[in-house]
Amino acid sequence: MGQERQKQAFLESFESYSDAIYRFCVIKTSDVELAQDLTQETFARYWQALRQQKDMKNTRAFLYTIAQHLVIDWYRKKKSVSLDALSEARFEPKDTGTRSAEDEAQYAEIQSAIRRLPADHQHVLLLRYVEGLGPKDIAETLGVSPNVVSVRIDRALKKVRQILNTESDTKVEPKKDTF
Repeated sequence: MGQERQKQAFLESFESYSDAIYRFCVIKTSDVELAQDLTQETFARYWQALRQQKDMKNTRAFLYTIAQHLVIDWYRKKKSVSLDALSEARFEPKDTGTRSAEDEAQYAEIQSAIRRLPADHQHVLLLRYVEGLGPKDIAETLGVSPNVVSVRIDRALKKVRQILNTESDTKVEPKKDTF
């Protein structure tokens, strides 16, 4: 691939995926400045891969893989990592200004239930429902089969439903006056 073609591929990929990669990094780290740095590093490494003419069948999956590895490296280097910080992936919707108070409460419940899931289940839900990737793209990103991804998504959704149902069953209804 010639240098002009590499430059064009890079610019097209940056235009198409930079916002999604940034959102992914923000969700994984809960730090806007760090997410900007990780996004920049993701595209710097992508540029290096283009220059080395590495074979990339799916650019989107390749970028998510780079970003995921950078996030993992960041957590490994971080000295005081608590379990809470690792499991605190924030699943923020793209449009926050139009939800009612009831929607906000329901969203908070779902978010809380998702945080209780194992990290691999949180990760597939993030990629599927926040980033909009299909099972095939998620599989390429994670290095597993699409079937494994589908099973993880299914199990994660069942667990979220189970958590939400258990919580709603344990809520105490106010007693009605019986006169």
